[in-house]
Amino acid sequence: MMTLEQLPSKGAKREQAILALGQDESNGEFLLMLVNNEKGKCKTAALKALAQLEYSPAAPLWTKLVKGKWMGSHIMSNACSDSVSEQIAPVILKTLSQLLDEGNSKPLEIEKLNFCFHLMLGKASPKMLETYRFLAKNTQRIANLKRTPVYSNDDCTSWWITDGLRIWNATPKEKAKIPAVILTASLIRNPDKRLQLLADELYERYGGSWLIPVFMKDIITLPKEQVYETYAPILNTSQKICLFNALGMLHYRCYPDDWTYERLGPDGILALIFWGDYSYGSYDTRFMCERYVDLDERWYFDLAKEPTGRKPTVTWQTYNRGGVLYGSYDEMFISLLPLKVEKPELKRVLRDYFRIRSQKKKVAKSITVYRDAAGRFGN
Repeated sequence: MMTLEQLPSKGAKREQAILALGQDESNGEFLLMLVNNEKGKCKTAALKALAQLEYSPAAPLWTKLVKGKWMGSHIMSNACSDSVSEQIAPVILKTLSQLLDEGNSKPLEIEKLNFCFHLMLGKASPKMLETYRFLAKNTQRIANLKRTPVYSNDDCTSWWITDGLRIWNATPKEKAKIPAVILTASLIRNPDKRLQLLADELYERYGGSWLIPVFMKDIITLPKEQVYETYAPILNTSQKICLFNALGMLHYRCYPDDWTYERLGPDGILALIFWGDYSYGSYDTRFMCERYVDLDERWYFDLAKEPTGRKPTVTWQTYNRGGVLYGSYDEMFISLLPLKVEKPELKRVLRDYFRIRSQKKKVAKSITVYRDAAGRFGN
């Protein structure tokens, strides 16, 4: 067991050493002692580390935090332990019920609503699963919510779950996807078998946008060939938009050959989300979750079909590049592609697709999708 004397004396090194203690279940007692004795950032680090563990003596901490400032989201959003989940789920469920009741009659301040969503991330305890079922049952109420302005001249047509997941034309149809998007993000953070079974259950019961988390969990857990053969036929149905919503949360991480800065990881496709939010001068609960996945190459050929056709709006995308065209099918598509494509046939298909799209879709100079495509695949 770690001792106080083994920790760095102060500063960022002490903070990081405390955070690392959350990787070992045997550190629960020591971390609880640190929570009671540390101050400032080191105390926050001890709380974050402790929240990762299945340590029942800490249960009163989580009950207290979820009823306090920011609902404790700065501590518990990135924790997946059942010990945290079971304590906070009843409070989240009660808060969501109250907020939806309030939203039936007037526009809602959505900050607390989003704190609830943030806290659900990756948690799969029995009580949290009931919270997901509550959201699924009340999807239409969420779809019909209106929000209050957050700045002058705010027309309230945009909506967001996190700082990174937002849409600019928030129709009821798109807001109805929010519960499914939260479950999809949870599966990226923690593909716990209970969350996988929940995705199947909710899709079987409600259909519609619950295909998004079902597709994502299969991308994460099944061979890429099996995923393609199962889901590619859906591209010929109206449900294809749900596939695009899920694909919009994937990103091909790749670096130029001459890259000299830090690399966050090897090249490859990630399931990627930016979670949390911030309020200037008040709080910043943002963090990133990623998970390497694999995608069958046949998707690229399918997605590049009919370049002259009308493409659907793809909402709730994870954007990880500059100059994006929000809600764009082509942004979803290029995010799946590496910087270099070696196979001549695929490179030709992609070159032709994006060349035709760039002629058809006129965009502002700040939008880089078609310039990027030309640089990768040729004009």
